[in-house]
Amino acid sequence: MSTGIEFLGKCLDLNKTGWHDEGKSKSSFREAIEEIPSLQKYKPLLDKNGYDLYGSLRCGLLHSAQPKFKITLSSKEEDPHLLESTAYTQQRINLKCEDFYADFKEACEWVINSLELQHSMNQPFLMVPGENSYLIGFGNSSGSST
Repeated sequence: MSTGIEFLGKCLDLNKTGWHDEGKSKSSFREAIEEIPSLQKYKPLLDKNGYDLYGSLRCGLLHSAQPKFKITLSSKEEDPHLLESTAYTQQRINLKCEDFYADFKEACEWVINSLELQHSMNQPFLMVPGENSYLIGFGNSSGSST
């Protein structure tokens, strides 16, 4: 979900051309949190002096398969969503996976329903090599000949 938030931020850019441009991950992640209604509750967690949601969650999970110290994850009957606590004299915040997933799912649906027909998400996205090479796009998931 943490890299998915970054992806949703890329989807919001109506002029997106370089899906692999370096140095855009943080701004894409931030844009998704700031613009998508179901993710806006996480805006206070973006601040680097606070919880640094991008660095602590997205980078922690992507680079080491665990969030950094300021973020904890729980499930089912464990700690509640967005519960703040102190451990080893440091402030932490908990993300309950089911609640976080519900917000992420709603964000995905919001982005899908918000896309304009000529948006970059409706253009070819991935080339599949081979004898019958074709392009795959979100608006054309079955592929088309090139």
